[in-house]
Amino acid sequence: MQSREEKNRRRKGADYEKAVGYYLEQCGYEILQYNYRCRAGEIDIVAKDGPYLVFCEVKYRSGAGKGSPLEAVDGRKQSRLYRSAVY
Repeated sequence: MQSREEKNRRRKGADYEKAVGYYLEQCGYEILQYNYRCRAGEIDIVAKDGPYLVFCEVKYRSGAGKGSPLEAVDGRKQSRLYRSAVY
C-alpha cells in the first residue's frame, strides 16, 4: 500500500508531465504517449516533431539543494532511456 507521501509524489510527477506535454503541444509537438512502458524501461513522454520522434524525461526539483534535473539523468538513466526508445 502506498503512503500518502508516495501518492502525492506520484501525483505531482503526473502533473508536471502533463504541464510539459502541454508546453510541447504549444511548441508544435504532437504528443503520442505519456508513460510509455516496455521491458527495457519507461519514458515519460513520447512526442513527434515533424518527422522526428522525441523522447522526454521529466524531472522536477524543489530546490537547488536537490541538484539540477540534468544531474538527475545520469549515464545509467540515459542508457535506460535509450534502450526503451529503441525497444
